[in-house]
Amino acid sequence: MFPKGLNPLEQEANQKVIGIAKDTGARIYLVGGFLRDALGGIEREPRDFDFAVCDTSAIGLARQVAEKLNGHFVLLDLENDTARVVFQENINLDFAGCVGKDIETDIKRRDFTINALAWDHNKPDEVIDLVGGMDDLKAHTIRCISEQNFLDDPLRLLRAFRFASRFGGTIEPETLAMIKRHADKLSQVAPERISYEFFLTLEADNVFPIVKTMGEYGILEVIFPELKETRKVTTNAFHHLGLWDHTLELVAQAEARVSSVPEWARLSYKQEIASGITRLAATKAACLLHDIGKPGTWNITEEGRHTFYGHDKVGADLSEKIAERLRWSRPLSRFIVKLVEWHLRPGQLFHQGEPTQKAVHRFYRNCGDDVPELMLLAFADLGATRGPGIEGENWNSLENNLIELFQGFSVFKEGQISLQRFMDGNEVMKLLAIEPGQIVGEILTSLEEAQGLGEVTSRAQAEAFVRDLYKKMHPERPSA
Repeated sequence: MFPKGLNPLEQEANQKVIGIAKDTGARIYLVGGFLRDALGGIEREPRDFDFAVCDTSAIGLARQVAEKLNGHFVLLDLENDTARVVFQENINLDFAGCVGKDIETDIKRRDFTINALAWDHNKPDEVIDLVGGMDDLKAHTIRCISEQNFLDDPLRLLRAFRFASRFGGTIEPETLAMIKRHADKLSQVAPERISYEFFLTLEADNVFPIVKTMGEYGILEVIFPELKETRKVTTNAFHHLGLWDHTLELVAQAEARVSSVPEWARLSYKQEIASGITRLAATKAACLLHDIGKPGTWNITEEGRHTFYGHDKVGADLSEKIAERLRWSRPLSRFIVKLVEWHLRPGQLFHQGEPTQKAVHRFYRNCGDDVPELMLLAFADLGATRGPGIEGENWNSLENNLIELFQGFSVFKEGQISLQRFMDGNEVMKLLAIEPGQIVGEILTSLEEAQGLGEVTSRAQAEAFVRDLYKKMHPERPSA
């Protein structure tokens, strides 16, 4: 029944908990994620184990497990009798009191059939399946056990999409109908819980169909009410899609682009920008928010031209408020806000023809290590933009410009690594006889730029450059 290496009796942590439970007379069942993933064919190293505890206190058993196994006890919910034991090996054991004090009632109060399987160590060759979870696992079907279970915890409305993305599964029609009826209740859930589930959903490799369904059934607009107005913005000379569809299409375009970018970029996408959230998942979120400033800046001229002046800055301000509302961490917030504010800049470099090397290098320096993700957003935006005003050679030219800009970043980075630093901040202050301040940083940035362009190649040239620059910045002050 269980794949090799994933039988519950083969798991050391599970064996130890069973032994302690036997000693204390506690009746426990292994439930939740381990069983679902093991029986559903998801290969991963077992790190998290969930136990339903009947006839005794789950918190009390967790305390004993922590004490006897030298784990760290974490009280999760006193009222609902739940606790966690954490070990240094990143193994987590969760204990929860059975709802209704028996496993049968507990199972029927869970969210989805695939999460309602249980295993009793006294009957190791059987899996308790009262609601058809095994059949739904095989069919990759996400099915709510009952509508009341959605109402008991509306976060489950969002979790349905997370499990669909994780298993490459389909949410069955009746469950989707429930989601549509109760989507607004998701707003009652703590923002931290919503963000956690939302970004876990975006971690899937091909999440666009799921995101599209979230939009169709009202979930996206509950999480981001700012998206509602995008439905009103129509097609125009540059956009063959209305703004709502254009916004969702960016997620599809970004995901399709990942496989063709250089390896150094894919490595960046895999890095975490915040705990448990990769830079790629955060970029997909930025795709959904990149144009939220457009509805408030939309204007149609007498000639019929659609304009959205300043929508990037307005969108960044709105994204900042979203980040505060959903309690995003500062690194995550800064990253997404930056991508929204900067999403036009790669294309703007080419508005007046071929940009100078100085302009390109300044773009690289200002964007820094976020270039791979900003460029992915720019490619996605261009891919979702195919109106009559940007067809054929015009579109292909922009595509080639972005490719060249993207590829040039790795060359720029390599040059920066090998670049000899002729002067530091202290040396600049000593040379000019000035105090610390913002001007020192500005001078060093300009010096680095001049070195990167080959305009400064020696210490003597660096000193002369610094003196001349300072004189231009402050002509009234003589340099030392």
